[in-house]
Amino acid sequence: MRCRDGLRADVRALVGYVALTLIFYAPLLLGVRSFPAGDFTDHFLPFSLFQRSELLAGRLPVWNPYTFAGHPFLADVQAAVFYPLSNVLLLLTLPWAAPEARLYWLQAEAALHVALAGFFTYLLVRELTDHPWAAFVAGAAFAFSGYLTGYPPLQLAVLRTAIWLPLLLWLLWRAFVPPARWRWWVVAALVYVVAFLAGHPQTFFFLSNVVAAWIVLLFVSAWCRPAAKRLTPARSLPRIAAFFLLSLALSAAQLWPSLEFTRLSVRANVDYAFLSGGFPVQDSWQMLLPGVLTVYSPLYVSVAGLGLAVLALWRLATAGGQLVLPARSPGPANVTVMAFFAGVTLFFLLVSYGGNGFLYALLYRWSAPGWKLFRGQERAAYIVAFGLSVLAGYGAVLLGTLPIRLRRLGVSGFAGLVIAGTILFSLVWQGANHTAVSDETFLAIAGVTLLWSVLFVALLWRGRLDSPQMLLLVTLVVADLFRANLTIDLAEGGPASRVAVPPELLALESAMRDDGGIEGVRGRVYNEYRVYDDYGMQARVEDVWGSSPLHLARYAALFEEFPLDRMWRLTGVEHVLTWRRELFEPSVLLAEFPQAKDTTYLHHLAEPNPRAWVVNTVRLAEDAAAVGLLADHSFDLETTALLAPGEGAGVPGGEPPASVLAPVGQNHLEMRRSAPNRLLIDVQSEHGGLLVVSENWMPGWQAFERGPAGGRRAVPVLRADLSFLGLPVPAGTTTVELVYWPASVRDGLFISVATLLFLLVLGLWQWRRHTRVARP
Repeated sequence: MRCRDGLRADVRALVGYVALTLIFYAPLLLGVRSFPAGDFTDHFLPFSLFQRSELLAGRLPVWNPYTFAGHPFLADVQAAVFYPLSNVLLLLTLPWAAPEARLYWLQAEAALHVALAGFFTYLLVRELTDHPWAAFVAGAAFAFSGYLTGYPPLQLAVLRTAIWLPLLLWLLWRAFVPPARWRWWVVAALVYVVAFLAGHPQTFFFLSNVVAAWIVLLFVSAWCRPAAKRLTPARSLPRIAAFFLLSLALSAAQLWPSLEFTRLSVRANVDYAFLSGGFPVQDSWQMLLPGVLTVYSPLYVSVAGLGLAVLALWRLATAGGQLVLPARSPGPANVTVMAFFAGVTLFFLLVSYGGNGFLYALLYRWSAPGWKLFRGQERAAYIVAFGLSVLAGYGAVLLGTLPIRLRRLGVSGFAGLVIAGTILFSLVWQGANHTAVSDETFLAIAGVTLLWSVLFVALLWRGRLDSPQMLLLVTLVVADLFRANLTIDLAEGGPASRVAVPPELLALESAMRDDGGIEGVRGRVYNEYRVYDDYGMQARVEDVWGSSPLHLARYAALFEEFPLDRMWRLTGVEHVLTWRRELFEPSVLLAEFPQAKDTTYLHHLAEPNPRAWVVNTVRLAEDAAAVGLLADHSFDLETTALLAPGEGAGVPGGEPPASVLAPVGQNHLEMRRSAPNRLLIDVQSEHGGLLVVSENWMPGWQAFERGPAGGRRAVPVLRADLSFLGLPVPAGTTTVELVYWPASVRDGLFISVATLLFLLVLGLWQWRRHTRVARP
């Protein structure tokens, strides 16, 4: 009966979070509003459209030719190719092909994740406290916090990753509860992998730190239990090891290619100045006064939520070991768990200041594992909002255990802190004009904050904390968060207004249709910040730019104080979208588009740069020297290619100094793309040489040569001219097939699929065994 009652309460909670989310995002879900222009529409929507087209074509989207002169799509973890939740939604909505429909369903996906964040937090706090109302307060505070409803929905990978932490903590708690069944460890590993596949490594890194600390806490607690309920180290350590090994195996399909790509990306070597961004310390005021310093208030969990968290911390500090609270299942003492979340919240609050505080500098200086990989430490506010929400749940439980005198003392003290904090902020920051709002707006925000604190005190001042009062408390938290965050990410116009094709792209597409290209492969476009960077995936136009924070470091060197005409030559540029009316290269002005600040011009180069060419000479050069040679106009790109030391062994004739491969001769090339990751090049070469293809090099490229007499043989693929493909071709007529299918993808898929099959077979075996045992 108790189990059935608990299940009914959980179902009611889930329905409640879905209903609140439907209200919060009603303008989006009704199609009358949309998220503002930015990464959601300009980055994640093109990702989704490209993945949809590849799935419909029956291909795994491993390579994206439309950005960065070729980009390893699957290896870019933000693409979230294997994220189960978005893939299920994508498959369910495949019939809706228009970009505006895809945008609508992506926005619906973001709303779904917010509802799940609340429910997962509810499950955790209900397990910890056995108090459904307190758990619902905690879930509402996290789901509609300033963090989760702020920029994470626009940075969809952040939201996708962040929501899984409370569910993972709940599963691990269950995994340590006697009799500590293995199935909880397996499900926890699956959820951990889903969080990784969601696509935001930094958020996953923060999550992993909390998970590791949580496992240590549960392990120590299990070890110290009475002998009758003890999970000994001999039993728990193998389970912990299996959890991490299983997570590694299941994530191999994404992890292996991503590590290979990251090692070659611009993030492989970054310094403290790049990484140490974070909140100014004064942004902490937005725990109390949302919107006074910045548009987003990621630390805000409502006045009532903050009050409950403060009350929990107050009781933790004053009562300490005398606090005894019910729990749904045996585990660490509630005092210990509260101290854990208080410590985690404080730690990540200090981290969120980045270089403006002291803790991140220490982590960086001490080379703490993982802390030198990610920039934007303000995203640690994710854990702060979550920790405050859990503590708010504990505060709601503790209110019911306090004598009326202590409860009045606690809520009165919090109200005094709110008043004092508001006055102090108005005198120091608002008075010195250090805020983002006018005096009138600040007075309105301060007045509303004081009003919420008065309502909080009035609600808790007298009477028992029964269900009607807890419902009012939930209403107080939700109403405050809706008031502060409801309109932050809502822009005028529905999805159709966000995906309208700019006139610049219409003109570009028309020009490229008229030009026709060469056998389906057109010249690339150089888009000088005139339209959004990832437009190529949606318009099926190959560009030299892109917006992913991960892109190849060697390729990026061509954009750093590098002559534009040489970069255009290497990347095969044919059209230029720019603010320049006159180019330094001969060109034809096709169209111009006056704008508020300047004018966009569309040029067609008079001599389109080739996408592939044959050279008869190769030279060895380290990468730093290669950048200088490629930028030098006296270096002839038409006849000479640069290879890294060691690459020359793949050229007939062996490693230079014998750098002349063949006499200068006539060459004719025709190039076509049969799939995003597959190129076919027909080569007619008088003397042969090295074929240079303007497509970014990655370890996964393979080449096959088909001669006029038939047959197919593999040929080596070299890294030529710093970042592009090079392969030897013989004299005469031949067809070269280039395929991007890296071993990291193949082997990673094998490991992940084999592990999943093993778990499936093991689960079926266990089910059959239990079925036989259960028979009379």
